[in-house]
Amino acid sequence: MADTTIKYTPSPKTGNPGELSSAASTMQERTRMLRAVYGGTETMRAQGKTFLPQYEKESDTRYNARLASTFALNKLREAVDAASAKPFRTLLKIVNNTDQELDQWVQDIDMQGNHLHVFSHQLFNNALLDGMCHMLIDHPDTFNMPNLAAQKASGARPFMKLYKVDDVAAAYDLYTGGDTKTVHVRIRSQRADRDGFKEVLYNQMRVIEIDPTKQSGIVQLWEQKAASGGSNWNFVQETPIQNMPEVPFVTFYAGEREADYQVRPVFIDLAYKQIEHWISSSDQRSILSAARFPMLACSGVQIDPEDEAQFSIGPYKVLYAPEANGRWYYVEPRGTAIESGAKDLDRLEMQMDMMALNPVTGTHRQYVPQNERDIQETRVHSVVHDLAIQCQDAIERAVGFMGQWTGRDYSQVKAILNTEFSNTKDRLLEVAQLVKMWEERGLSRQALLTEVRNRNLLGDDFDMSQELALWKAVDDMMATPDGMLPGRWTQADPAKEPGANPGSTTPNANANTGSGNPPQPLPNFPPGQLRPKKQI
Repeated sequence: MADTTIKYTPSPKTGNPGELSSAASTMQERTRMLRAVYGGTETMRAQGKTFLPQYEKESDTRYNARLASTFALNKLREAVDAASAKPFRTLLKIVNNTDQELDQWVQDIDMQGNHLHVFSHQLFNNALLDGMCHMLIDHPDTFNMPNLAAQKASGARPFMKLYKVDDVAAAYDLYTGGDTKTVHVRIRSQRADRDGFKEVLYNQMRVIEIDPTKQSGIVQLWEQKAASGGSNWNFVQETPIQNMPEVPFVTFYAGEREADYQVRPVFIDLAYKQIEHWISSSDQRSILSAARFPMLACSGVQIDPEDEAQFSIGPYKVLYAPEANGRWYYVEPRGTAIESGAKDLDRLEMQMDMMALNPVTGTHRQYVPQNERDIQETRVHSVVHDLAIQCQDAIERAVGFMGQWTGRDYSQVKAILNTEFSNTKDRLLEVAQLVKMWEERGLSRQALLTEVRNRNLLGDDFDMSQELALWKAVDDMMATPDGMLPGRWTQADPAKEPGANPGSTTPNANANTGSGNPPQPLPNFPPGQLRPKKQI
């Protein structure tokens, strides 16, 4: 990619820092719709005619009643929450780290009490919904502290902040020599002042920019009263940034990237389909309200106008016909339109299931063959798997910025998320095959344990180095002076070794002792017993 034409120019101290970039304008239109649909019935009703058009000649009273009786089938929330949970089924791990301070920071990564696992799950969930999510790796101001000891005494240390799409008014990257650096970011926030028992809200804008040629920059703070109508920004202060080659700002993209900070979210089509379902279900409920109750009719009956106002239908009422040929009867609709509406809803719900990356498509609405479900499940896992890897990269980059703030090298630190999404039954079958390979000496113990751990069949506290050290100690204890092991008792039953004599307490000499060496005895267990037996 050619170098961008965006160059570093210091931001002025006058003007409107709340001006949206073109990418932010596009994204905020999309996320406004996505957030409203994700919120379900309450937020979709708040959109009124945007999501539920009012028909020609439909009265406001009738429309409001129809809107109040419409409820959302929130497939978007179901899809986003289910997909974002997959990589975080097991605890996020930080490996290749030798810094104890980083281990402590991970326990409270945002200085709000959130573990990096929880923080990253929020990052992933917001990115799946909006198409992307941002992290700012911040550090308390230590510019005026005299030395490192004073900084440590103050408790100042780097931490991460999470920002949604709507929080970022603009962000710009600079491409130089194949490298990408973020050089300018404008982030929105809000604070509240108490005035007696009243509250005064202030919009805030932080402008963060770096001159990459000097590895220094500034942070500006702007404010305006929230009731000012979006103008009259006041410059508050400016502080310097030193020894940072770029703005410590990381964006995790989850969708089709169209440009810098502009992406087509994964579930945007599902959101539109949910709006379509919202309209169709409203029409269906309106039809049912008007047509599912039989209408009482009469012919050859004359009702006194004075009695007509008192006329009512219900139990314990008597209907009479003064005319000899008069009769009462019910009129019921044939239900063709109602049935068509129900079929349309079923069709929309199945389409929503497919767009939700839902592999369980064999529902009451329609039978889907097993091979189609397998194909769908593979597609689901492929999408979420790739996003999980991208999320790992974003977390590692954010950790790297924490190192830059403190002058440490975290380039070798890796973040590990769950990328194994097969069900437990399939994983156990895979492990059985791995164990067979290990028993036949086609796989090392470390490789076996690594594969079992990757399938999330070992606890989060499993330590590979401790496990291997334990088994090495067992092997060393059983080793003979010539370096040979007396059978494979630490891996398999030597009685089952190829060539072993049934009932013998010695293993196959050819397989274990080498040429010319006498067979080695087994550990001193009782005769015929190869393992300790339960005593109680």
